[in-house]
Amino acid sequence: MYPTRAYAAKSASQPLGPFQIARREVGPHDVLIDIDYCGVCHTDLHFIRNEWQSSIYPMVPGHEIVGRVNKVGEHVTKFKKGELVAVGCMVDSCQHCEDCAEGMEQYCQNTPTFTYNDTVGSLVSRPTAVTPIRSL
Repeated sequence: MYPTRAYAAKSASQPLGPFQIARREVGPHDVLIDIDYCGVCHTDLHFIRNEWQSSIYPMVPGHEIVGRVNKVGEHVTKFKKGELVAVGCMVDSCQHCEDCAEGMEQYCQNTPTFTYNDTVGSLVSRPTAVTPIRSL
């Protein structure tokens, strides 16, 4: 594990402040991304303020991510180091339930992992959730 600097909300009533995330090591199916840009949308604001009464603190907002691949796991073949990629609001789903089979991973019935208000916090995502940006 190694530290990554970020800004986090530590409660619904405190402003964002400096924070360190302990990133886990890259696993065999993982893609490590150096984040260049992230979007903070209104969903982030709802969670920061705990307006939906389900927030998990500390929380690092900014769940739409664009960056470059820094490292890939040994089983990753779709992405290469240095490639420009994007990550949306999910980084994982089971890929086996009825919703996943229909291409509706956002409704995964088993193991959806979101890039906001989730306990994973690793900023390491599975290659199925990373999208190459080839038009830039």
